[in-house]
Amino acid sequence: MKTRNDELIWSIIGGDHFCSYKQNLKIGIFCKNSYNLTGLCNRQSCPLSNSVYATVIEKEGVFYLIKKDANKLNFPKQIWKRIPLSRNFRKAIQEININLSMWPKFFLHFAKLKLIKLVQIFVRFRVAELKKTKDFYEPKNIQSLRKEKSNFNISKIGVENIIEKELLNRLNLGIYGDLYSKNPLYLGKNSLTEKTMEREKKKNNYENFLKKDTELA
Repeated sequence: MKTRNDELIWSIIGGDHFCSYKQNLKIGIFCKNSYNLTGLCNRQSCPLSNSVYATVIEKEGVFYLIKKDANKLNFPKQIWKRIPLSRNFRKAIQEININLSMWPKFFLHFAKLKLIKLVQIFVRFRVAELKKTKDFYEPKNIQSLRKEKSNFNISKIGVENIIEKELLNRLNLGIYGDLYSKNPLYLGKNSLTEKTMEREKKKNNYENFLKKDTELA
């Protein structure tokens, strides 16, 4: 239903005229108003220039069917009537069918399409949030495989440390004879790096000192 006021409002904000919700792109002209049913800037989709209007919105995880009451246009707080939709998707579609059964097919069709789109966006957002936490749902077989892998890696590291200690003990005891250097080796953070480097530097300095003495002699 179109009234004179609706035509007047559209003549002011529609077409090439200015509107704060209008966004001009190469593809077309879009509307940024959250109440817009299709996201397009045209006469039929504009929530401002239609006294009879219905749309779907999402607020804090709850979906609402919103209908504009033409009899309460003089009361801004009471213009929009909110109808909370069920969390069950099928029931929500049925509720839209019941509430918009006597409305034009344009509102009935696009209200259901907007609900589908909002549900998809909400699900993606929730999954992205849950992936950042440890509470993200995974099948039991995947969880068990992860635990087995972590336990196997831990046990593998423990076995490697034990083998390393045993080999170093044998080397220090002289079991391998003259195959390796006779200097004892120790386990520790700096044992195999800084201590060996210092010993090699001392040896090189001592050898250089002996060479200089022989040359002077």
